[in-house]
Parts: sequence; C-alpha cells; structure tokens
Amino acid sequence: MAIRSNALSEMTRFWLQARHGCVVSEAVPVKVPYNYSDIDFLALRPDLTPWTLPDGTPITRAIIETKDEHDFDPKGMDFGRRLKEDVQALSDALYISKPKLAHFSLLRQEHYELATRIFGTADFDRLFIVHALDPDVRNEICPILAKTKRIYWLTVHEI
Repeated sequence: MAIRSNALSEMTRFWLQARHGCVVSEAVPVKVPYNYSDIDFLALRPDLTPWTLPDGTPITRAIIETKDEHDFDPKGMDFGRRLKEDVQALSDALYISKPKLAHFSLLRQEHYELATRIFGTADFDRLFIVHALDPDVRNEICPILAKTKRIYWLTVHEI
C-alpha cells in the first residue's frame, strides 16, 4: 500500500513525531471485503506516556485518519453530513459493522479490530484530522463522540 504524500498527512506526521514524540506507522493495510483499505497512522509514545490534544485530552495510543478535501468541500459541510450518517450507523457499537459502508474508514469494524490486535488492547483513541468540519455538526456531535466512544476531530488549524 502506498504511503500518502499530501500536505495534511505530512503535517500530521510532523505534529505527531516532532511535537509529541510519537512513534508513527503509516498506511497500515487493512483487509476489507474484496480489497484493502488502510489506517493512515498508528501513533504512540515509546514509553506509553500520554500526549495531549489541543483541548488537553490525554491520548496514549491512537489510530488516525486524515482527510484533505478542501477543493470540493472548503467549509467542511460535506464532512459534516457524512459524519452524521456515520454516527447514526455506529449506534451503541464502537464501530460500523461490516455490512454497512462508512464514509470515514476509521470507523469500520475491520479497522477497529486490526488496531486492537496491533495495540494488544481496545484501549486506544480514534482521531480524525480534516481541513474543516461544519461547526454545527462539530458542536453537536463531536463532544458526544469524544465522551462516549473516544473519537476526536481536529482541523488542520489545531495541529
């Protein structure tokens, strides 16, 4: 699987490694029905001490997805619509089950299960880094996801 080479991925890698001292694995292949997907980044500090998100939330280990679609979605409105649909598909589970399609692949069951095997625990966070996210969706849904499912959203301006 090819490693991404776009500006948001480069910024994310730098943010994780240089600012937080994380060890990063990039483009980890994930077997999905009929093909492969990937986890953009797996990140943790070698000594497993937490690093913090801009709001002060401590993170020990995380899987991260970056989305840079500013050309067709400059204000993050489409990301907001997709996030709402994915949240509805999550229900009480920690992931979207195999038969459902997820707009954000990091919410898929296969990604969750692989990260659990790699980390050796289900004690990890999921972090999305996007160029923009509809402020109404972010204010309504993101705090609930962070509190109940340990799913966080950052914009490029926050990293």
